[in-house]
Amino acid sequence: MSSNSYEDHSEKQSDIDGESNPSGKKISKFEKITSGIFRKVLILFLITYLFPECSSFGPKNAQSSLIILHMTIVKDEMILDELIDPRFQKVTLKKGENTFEYNESSEHYYYFQNLKEGQYEIYDAVHLLNRGASDFSFGSTKQPTKIDIDFDRNDVAKTRVDLQPGTVVFMGSFHVTVDFKFQEEPKITIRYSKSNEEELAAMEHLYKNYPRTGWGQKAKNRMKLLSSFTQ
Repeated sequence: MSSNSYEDHSEKQSDIDGESNPSGKKISKFEKITSGIFRKVLILFLITYLFPECSSFGPKNAQSSLIILHMTIVKDEMILDELIDPRFQKVTLKKGENTFEYNESSEHYYYFQNLKEGQYEIYDAVHLLNRGASDFSFGSTKQPTKIDIDFDRNDVAKTRVDLQPGTVVFMGSFHVTVDFKFQEEPKITIRYSKSNEEELAAMEHLYKNYPRTGWGQKAKNRMKLLSSFTQ
């Protein structure tokens, strides 16, 4: 090999090395591994963030059913409470002697998925206090650590649904208002409602946020039926 051809080969190799590592510094094996791990974590984060319906939220089989419950809570606390909507940390349904906690939530909608057929009703709901600035309440010697909703028997009866296999059912809406009293137990007001408009809004919300899941497709079919009633 001539000296000229050797120099040309060296220049080409230098160009290649410069393209892969412009700074000219050697990349250690540890840096390569950590860089690869970081890229994989970033990709998984983006997939989870952009495509939340890729999670385990979906029917197990054709017989699985879903119940949707809409619940809001308003408290007479600091103005931050208006900026950060408080949520219920626990919502439970009851079927016979068995209870079921929600599997997924979106804004103020709570989803109970993969339920078997049978009669279900609301059981309890809990909102924890002092979990952050938005949940800071006025000082009181009787200030509770949580708001535990004691549902009226009439409201419980109104929520009862006979769940059929392979369906998505809207149980209704609960609007809870909490007024804190100095050195007294807070006053809790509960209002239950269920209408075609509320059910349609619940189905639209489910389909909008989980369009590619089996639940989203069932909600879409239910929306078509509900829309035909309003025409």
